[in-house]
Amino acid sequence: MESDGESIGKTFWEVELRRLNEGLPRARRPLSDLLKEDSPAYKNASGESVRLDREEIEEFSKLVPPNRKGEVRLPLIIMKEASLKRGTYRIEGNAEETKAVGAALRKAKEGQFLFRPEVMELCSRFPSLITFGYIL
Repeated sequence: MESDGESIGKTFWEVELRRLNEGLPRARRPLSDLLKEDSPAYKNASGESVRLDREEIEEFSKLVPPNRKGEVRLPLIIMKEASLKRGTYRIEGNAEETKAVGAALRKAKEGQFLFRPEVMELCSRFPSLITFGYIL
């Protein structure tokens, strides 16, 4: 049975995580659709419209085979999970998104885990295409 202090602490962290994750998209958008738009954007969890940089989308699309652009959805979500080692992040996405991120980073071996320097490189190259999520 949880004590009052544990219950309050748990509620506090649930509220904080919800607030931290307000930037996550309600729905991610296919790369193929975003390439057709003059002002590409998505709605985040709090209902705000978030613009994606058209040049970044075009640059990122070069990393995706033409017949796979409909499978890649943006923004890319990078998750920080408490269970992962310090400085380790996870790409929340499908195999095509993971491949594109690996190609952007010129990684020899693809996988869904990233380390802080890789995340920083992605953020410097594609700042508008990346958002972060947090899980305890």
